[in-house]
Amino acid sequence: SFALRSSISMKFVDLFPDPPTVGGNVVAPPSAQFPALLESPVGPAKAAIITPFPDWASVVFASITTSDLIAALFVGIALFLGPDFLLAPAGLFFGSLRPGYTLEAALGDALQPDAQWLQDRREKLATTPPLPLRAAVVLVFLTAGLFTERLLLIALEDASFVTSVAIAPASAAGACIGGGLLEVIREPLPTREERDRGLKLRAEFLSFAADRLEVGGRCHERDIVAAFRAYYPRYRRRDMTTTADGVSLADDDIISLARSWNANMGRPAERTAAGFWKGVSVLRPPSSL
Repeated sequence: SFALRSSISMKFVDLFPDPPTVGGNVVAPPSAQFPALLESPVGPAKAAIITPFPDWASVVFASITTSDLIAALFVGIALFLGPDFLLAPAGLFFGSLRPGYTLEAALGDALQPDAQWLQDRREKLATTPPLPLRAAVVLVFLTAGLFTERLLLIALEDASFVTSVAIAPASAAGACIGGGLLEVIREPLPTREERDRGLKLRAEFLSFAADRLEVGGRCHERDIVAAFRAYYPRYRRRDMTTTADGVSLADDDIISLARSWNANMGRPAERTAAGFWKGVSVLRPPSSL
């Protein structure tokens, strides 16, 4: 039949007679004679070349180059700022591991124990030490940075990598950048004047609340602001710079005082998003009763 003749005349044609290649390399199954194809070594094995450990004295006491100064600068800054930035992501940041500030306080205790800046620092207030004292502390840490840079150079044998250890975020968790960023975002401490003014305002608001606020009822925070300004004429306007006896005080500061008072009183009132206080009301002044 026709089908039988066609099957007899058909023959198998290999469309890919050559083995495939990938990147110029022939992809073929391993030979069954693989163990017999192993070649013996041409010559005796060579011992590995071990780099001799550098002489530490020649590295530590070598002449200072520009790369040494750059590395010492960044390593010294990292040592001055301390490892607080490493503890902050884990929630272990207490702000106490700051070697530079610790050394400043120690030198201040030894040289000027009664200095005002030192007393401000003991009370956790914003202050700046005298310039000569800070310069001496910075010099100490720059020297320590240079010595640390030489020790790292002995261990790592790469001056550029030593610099990256102090700078790059990929090395040593970014010792210099991490410490610097933490100092930027660190909550600033109040000055003595700001602290004293805050204490005075809280005491004044407490006296005002005893006379003019009553638990129960409701009011708006604008009513509290207006009553506070009327109670203390020196705060009668937000901007009192043009007056001889007035003190400028923003509305937000008075609102913050009200929130602090409410928290200290056990939160008898609740503030809504629109600024209304439920649970506290403003009494009329005695003259208007």
